[in-house]
Amino acid sequence: MKKILVFRTSTDTTIKRLFHDLGKENIDCLIQSSQWERYKKKYPNINFIDICQEGFYNLPIKIIDMISKKRYDQLYITFSGIRGGNYGNIMEIVEKINFKNAYFYNCNGEKIKIPKKNKIKDLFIRIYIKFISLIYRLKEE
Repeated sequence: MKKILVFRTSTDTTIKRLFHDLGKENIDCLIQSSQWERYKKKYPNINFIDICQEGFYNLPIKIIDMISKKRYDQLYITFSGIRGGNYGNIMEIVEKINFKNAYFYNCNGEKIKIPKKNKIKDLFIRIYIKFISLIYRLKEE
């Protein structure tokens, strides 16, 4: 049985579709305080984690610690539409989580794989950017 983490960052319809697609897997779902009780009644087999607030900005340390100590096979970030925007705060949380595969999941049930962070590649890109900006500064002088 796969261990899955879901971010409830979309409408009920998208979440319902995702839970249906995932079937009887072992699911943890980060959910807003105002929705926790309603979802717990509707989906009793899912472990809902109350984020103790309504938004995913500045999650409490206890929540980050709880999910970062686990190893997930899959992670899903849901969208209410076809595409999402302004998910930088979610991606900051994702960077702290240990997972095998991560996906954006949209309202049509499409999964878009999120590439894993590659520290070596990121380092070389930063070095390249600094090198190019140094060249431009030297050209200006």
